[in-house]
Amino acid sequence: MATRRYWFALAVFGGLLLLSLPLYVTAGSSCSDGAPCAVGVSAPGGLLTVEQLPRPGLLKAYALVAVAVAGILLIRHYRRAGRLGRLVPALLAATAFAGGTAWLTATHWKGVHSASALRETAELLLFNGATPVLLVAVTVLALAAGERSVPLLAFAVLFGAVAYLAATYDSFYLLGRIGLPLNALRDPDGIRQALNIAVPAGLLILAAAVARLAAGRSAAAGEPGARRGRHSKR
Repeated sequence: MATRRYWFALAVFGGLLLLSLPLYVTAGSSCSDGAPCAVGVSAPGGLLTVEQLPRPGLLKAYALVAVAVAGILLIRHYRRAGRLGRLVPALLAATAFAGGTAWLTATHWKGVHSASALRETAELLLFNGATPVLLVAVTVLALAAGERSVPLLAFAVLFGAVAYLAATYDSFYLLGRIGLPLNALRDPDGIRQALNIAVPAGLLILAAAVARLAAGRSAAAGEPGARRGRHSKR
């Protein structure tokens, strides 16, 4: 059953994103409403670019290691399940996205030369703070195609939307819009960028837990039938 395989993938992706949270904690800000001051962590355009993060070199190194670790773990898991072919689309998508991002970044691609939403979206193809979560979004979508799973596809579309919001909108702004008492000019602990990663990571972990529970129930429901089949053969 597909659920028994892809819950593991979601858990791996979520866990690796959670481990990257310390790399997104920035210098705090205590500006008050209406006070003219420079808010270095406001990031009105979403996740900070890699140059603005406190440890950009570590983030690049971690991203490379995380991609390798995730690939090894998933290949082993799918091989044991005898369904390695179902993982191929995800591996190809992850490789294409990561390779394309690395090439565009190394060649100093300048993006689309027009002041528009298209330009902002195109610039996400360069390596930046949002790259890990966007890479996961692309991989999960390809995994849904490989698994031919409608529930996973629905989740992939939802997660892709969340990943895009995390990449292009400030977390305090979004959480403030849903009613949470957050001051967009105050972040004394410098956690707003970590929240842009923590929310997608938490969504992955939650989806993995739900899928794991569903897989367990399906396995339990299938056991009686399997036992009856064995008895009837006798």
